Amino acid sequence: MIRAFLILWLAVFGPIVLLIFPNQMNPIQRLNEAFSEQFFQQIYSVNFDILSDKLRHQPKDKWSPIIEQYASHFAYPLKLAQLSDYQSDDTLYQSLVAGEVSFLYDDPMALIQRVDDSEHVIYFALNESTELAVLNQAKGTLFLAAEHLRTLPPEQWQQDLARQNQKIPFAISLKTESDLSSVEHQAVRHANNQAVSYLNDHGQVELLAPVVPGTWLHVHDDLSQATQLKLTTAIGLLFFLLISIALVIWVYPLWRDLKRLVRTANEFGNGQLSKRATTSRMSMVSQLGLSFNRMADNIESLIAGQKELTNAVAHDLRTPLYRLRFALEMLDDQDTTPSQREKYRRTVDSSLEDLDHLINQNLLLSRYSRVADISQFAHTHLVVHLEQEIDSFKLEHPELQVLFSCSETLRTQQLLLDKNALLRAFRNLLSNAGRFAEQTIQISFRLSGSHYLISVEDDGHGISDTCWKRIFEPFVQLDNQARGSGQGHGLGLAIVKQIMTWHDGNVVVKHSNLGGAKFVLSWPILTENRNSKL
Repeated sequence: MIRAFLILWLAVFGPIVLLIFPNQMNPIQRLNEAFSEQFFQQIYSVNFDILSDKLRHQPKDKWSPIIEQYASHFAYPLKLAQLSDYQSDDTLYQSLVAGEVSFLYDDPMALIQRVDDSEHVIYFALNESTELAVLNQAKGTLFLAAEHLRTLPPEQWQQDLARQNQKIPFAISLKTESDLSSVEHQAVRHANNQAVSYLNDHGQVELLAPVVPGTWLHVHDDLSQATQLKLTTAIGLLFFLLISIALVIWVYPLWRDLKRLVRTANEFGNGQLSKRATTSRMSMVSQLGLSFNRMADNIESLIAGQKELTNAVAHDLRTPLYRLRFALEMLDDQDTTPSQREKYRRTVDSSLEDLDHLINQNLLLSRYSRVADISQFAHTHLVVHLEQEIDSFKLEHPELQVLFSCSETLRTQQLLLDKNALLRAFRNLLSNAGRFAEQTIQISFRLSGSHYLISVEDDGHGISDTCWKRIFEPFVQLDNQARGSGQGHGLGLAIVKQIMTWHDGNVVVKHSNLGGAKFVLSWPILTENRNSKL
């Protein structure tokens, strides 16, 4: 179960992890980038046309003030940058050199375009960056803190900050001009005496807020990222845990039922043919269990039938073998007269013919007991072959009146079937009718709904209702307990039944209006698609 669960777990969470975490292989990110670029370029490209046109008519030393003037009207940063700042990304750089409005999928997302053939580009942010978001959240608090310090003597500032740091989860310190790094110098230079945020060398957000000229409050904001990381981790772990529990709830019953099914299959394979799969109707493998049980029923029935057939064959072989042995012993006896020798020779011939017939019938039954051979099915004018069989039968039984009826539609229609097998079934029924008929045999071929029907009936003594099912079992003979007497071995109707099973049909016996038995072959109209399922 653990292996199956791990495979399913990886199959579920692998794509989820790929989609959640941003990377170049993330299809969601790539789609978002493509659609965002198309959308924002269509919406804001006109801004670049207007701004470039205004800069184009002004000296380059006035471009920055003009952009700063317009930047106050935008919610997100609008600035003039150097083209050389984007040389690290060759694709983006070549796009800018060509004068295209380029999309920057970064934090924040932005649109950039080169101003004519100059070394300047207009940078237009499309959303709020992480550092700007932190600044917007904290600048009011920083203003209050700076104002509070200004009410105190400078020598008390450090002591007051130490007291404040005990109340808040992050540290506030003071920095003078000499304490500022190059990054911090650049940040405060463009801040216009306002609080400013920037990224340090480790990619973390830091804040500077002016207290008095030359002194700033400094905040290293590792709390926001840590809190966000904890929150994201907690949500992610909870999500993974809930999905994992759901997978276990789904996998365990499946694993349990499959283990039961495997155990049952092994027991069945070891010879316990009565074993059956027990699965709930709500189980995901209920259909598999039902299919296994049907297969087991068929196999058990087949093996039982084979055992019965083997016993019956052994019984039927014994009688002609005994006759053959007795005849051979009598032929070796010196006291046997010539006339007796001739009689025993005929007994030997008769016994050999009986054995040959029994073996052939068993081979036929074995052949038709297998799965239908689809290659033997073809479109055939069945009526033509039925009439040929009837004509041959009439020559062998001139004393009987044989009547045949068939609709004109069926005479010209081609049927999809195994011709040789169906004609063999028809010959067996015709042979039985010829054995028991007094004067008349009536045959009909018709279409009833979606089934073809061939009926063969005679005016003999008929068959009792209680025997209608038994006569289709192998080696069952009615009114013929002395087997091997030249009246067959009871396999003919069993062969007929198997042939009709090949055709997804059946054979039944009824009472005939002529007074004897009526056998009816029935099979559905077969098509190429349906035939492929046989």
